Amino acid sequence: MSVIKISNELSSDIATKSQKIKAYRQSDIEAFLESDSSFQNIVNLAKKILEENCFVVIKNIGFVRERSIFEAFVKQFGSFYGEVEYTDIKRDCPYTGCNYKAIELHNDDAIDIENQPLYGFIQVQNEDPLKLSKNGIVKIDDVVNYLEIYDKDFLDELLNRKVNMLSYGINYYNKEKTEIVCSVPILYKNGNVYKVRFDLTRIKYYYWKKNISQSIDEKLLIDRFLTISKKFRQEFYLEKGDILIHNNKGTLHDRSECSFELNLDGSLNTREIFVSFAREQ
Repeated sequence: MSVIKISNELSSDIATKSQKIKAYRQSDIEAFLESDSSFQNIVNLAKKILEENCFVVIKNIGFVRERSIFEAFVKQFGSFYGEVEYTDIKRDCPYTGCNYKAIELHNDDAIDIENQPLYGFIQVQNEDPLKLSKNGIVKIDDVVNYLEIYDKDFLDELLNRKVNMLSYGINYYNKEKTEIVCSVPILYKNGNVYKVRFDLTRIKYYYWKKNISQSIDEKLLIDRFLTISKKFRQEFYLEKGDILIHNNKGTLHDRSECSFELNLDGSLNTREIFVSFAREQ
């Protein structure tokens, strides 16, 4: 696993600066991060690891619960995609991101053909009460390398057979809920680089919404793809403040189920995260 552990000395330096700049205007916070050597050393190292390994975990970063600073940090990696989303775990959840159940391997905003984000960012604001919830990553190059050796025909099928995905708006927070249907192969190539576009929730939603039966062949294709992908799944636990950055086109990610802590007043203590994305410049 690719991990950057920020030293206590550097973390303390960043924490001090974060307390100072959090009251700045957003543009001034971004300008500060771009000029500050402490932040830029982290950004540059993270970018290098992302080029080589498609994901990185940053630990002991020095700031947490600072939405404006997190946004400015994300913008160091590309064009800002939307907003910083806050998500906690709920008993009744209108979309998969805040559901306590496990989330299957996928990449984010797969329905966005033109502007799908290149990088995804997750920062834990509050840990899972029982420290059960873990994140998983699969690098699609590992899947492709395996298939090139052991099952070239299945690789060709993944590159050519289209599957349907349905959504109303690019993501849950979109105000315009227009129907978007895309029919694309799970794998595709950009030059010589393999990419993945997959969200089982949206595939299932297509068939439910259209009241169409999914073919057994397609179900088997997806099941086989996920079974092979999970051979290469790397799992890790994110502590409070940890930031996971992943290449959203070159990886799949998931999350195991979450727990609740019930308080005397009836309130729940749950896992809480910031999520955001960056497109290519």
